[in-house]
Amino acid sequence: ANTAQKPQAVIEAEANVYREIYANVHRGVYDLSMKAEKAFEGARHTVQRFLNAPEGREIIFLRGTTEAINLVANTFGRQRVKAGDEILISGLEHHSNIVPWQLLCEQTGGVLKVAPITDEGEIRLDELERLLSPRTRLVSVGHVSNALGTVNPIRRIVEMAHAHGVPVLVDGAHGPGAVPVDVGALGVDWNSADLHKWALTPRPCGFLWARDSRQVDLHPAVVT
Repeated sequence: ANTAQKPQAVIEAEANVYREIYANVHRGVYDLSMKAEKAFEGARHTVQRFLNAPEGREIIFLRGTTEAINLVANTFGRQRVKAGDEILISGLEHHSNIVPWQLLCEQTGGVLKVAPITDEGEIRLDELERLLSPRTRLVSVGHVSNALGTVNPIRRIVEMAHAHGVPVLVDGAHGPGAVPVDVGALGVDWNSADLHKWALTPRPCGFLWARDSRQVDLHPAVVT
């Protein structure tokens, strides 16, 4: 579903923040700010453990998957995609994993390639591999289809892409609520998710996990 009902424990926790520790995080050294920061970072490390991520600082809190994908498109994408370069997605994607790449390609002269799907609603891996080329700059695919419920073989897709030196972004909006997600085992470069859907957090709330070596690719200061 697009979002989820909130249990009493979440409602009470949010109300407690407003009552007891509502303050800026990473902005002050007074008692209230330090308590808020401790709670904020505690949430980051909870997500880290859930994903089996190496470092808590690899978790970037955002409003959701859409913002996470746009962040990668507007930093890494603008740095790396030039005229004639290619972005590869699949025919299963949610519009949040289509439109950012369409806009990027319109602005840079890049080309959006789409791997077809079978009659059973699965990505044609042979076609996806065939579409990987020296001009491919990124593969971006969903973990679990919001429309069909298809669970994509992310590890296999990552292996094919990395064999061509191409990084992989996963639209994980519907992944963690349906299947175990271990970013180390999957081998992905970026993984996004909406916490308000499966973790029952207040909305809007989500994250982008970025492998440590890919953190620099998200820096807007290097975009020209």
